Amino acid sequence: MDERNEYWKTMYEELELQMKEMMSMTLELIESNNTEKQNIIENVTKENNMLRAELEKSKVAQKENIKLNKEIRRLKLLEHKFNVTYAGKFTLKYLALKSSIKEQIKK
Repeated sequence: MDERNEYWKTMYEELELQMKEMMSMTLELIESNNTEKQNIIENVTKENNMLRAELEKSKVAQKENIKLNKEIRRLKLLEHKFNVTYAGKFTLKYLALKSSIKEQIKK
């Protein structure tokens, strides 16, 4: 009977050692997993901040584009008014005459 108890006692001790080793390995895996996750989180955060900055630049550029489109439209309407109205046509002819006179004077 003593041999049996001794056998089971050694088996139990070996099992206990194996369990301790497994637990320490599990802890190491968990800790390494946490550092990997932390690195991934940091990289994603950096990328997110970079994308936010790009989005802000894009919004500013879009606002500037809208302003420029409005200015272009205003200038096209002004050009149309000059080309269509009598006063505009008269002004364009006057400017053409003035520039031709200047050219003749220079010669």
